[in-house]
Amino acid sequence: MASVLIAVVCAVDLYATWAAWNTHSVVADFVAGVPGVTDSDLYAADDATTTALWLSVLALVASAAVFLTWLWRARVNSERLSGVHHRLGRGWTIGGWFCPIVNLWFPRRIVDDIWRTSRPDVPTDQLQVDPLPLSPLVRAWWLALVANYVVLYFLRIQNSSGDVTLGYFETVAVYSTISTGLVLVAGVLLIRVVRQITEWQSTPRITMEHTTPRQAT
Repeated sequence: MASVLIAVVCAVDLYATWAAWNTHSVVADFVAGVPGVTDSDLYAADDATTTALWLSVLALVASAAVFLTWLWRARVNSERLSGVHHRLGRGWTIGGWFCPIVNLWFPRRIVDDIWRTSRPDVPTDQLQVDPLPLSPLVRAWWLALVANYVVLYFLRIQNSSGDVTLGYFETVAVYSTISTGLVLVAGVLLIRVVRQITEWQSTPRITMEHTTPRQAT
């Protein structure tokens, strides 16, 4: 389910980018006096942008809820699978995403440690997580996500400028395109991370508590 909703977020972002470029095109035609382009076309373009915004919010909230549920279960399962000590307490699995400043690196640490301790080749006598190999997938996913944070930050600055010109609509569309590209990259990588961890944790093995971990889906 987490993978499906991540894909939905990517699809909604694509729609939002189309809506941004559509608005720019309609406004450009209206300013240029292209025949047939009326106020109703402007309102329709604005409605599409508003729809994209609400869809983005709904998709993000739903995917975040499901992903964080999966992440919590994956963290619990990883602790059952090995005696390796994670670098951060279990509470940071959720809290790390919402605490300012530390949310720039704590979530990656959480996912990295879950990845490392869920691998089936972890030595049974391994206690520290640092010697275990890091995941290039997790690293690339987090870099794409942080890069998107930066793009969205500059987009908010643009939106707060107050100068609504044709150039403004073009700039918003460009930022939206870059953001969507980063979201697609991050989404594909995260889906791969989720599926790999889920596959590892679903593989029967002797666990530290002699129980079978619940599938984190």
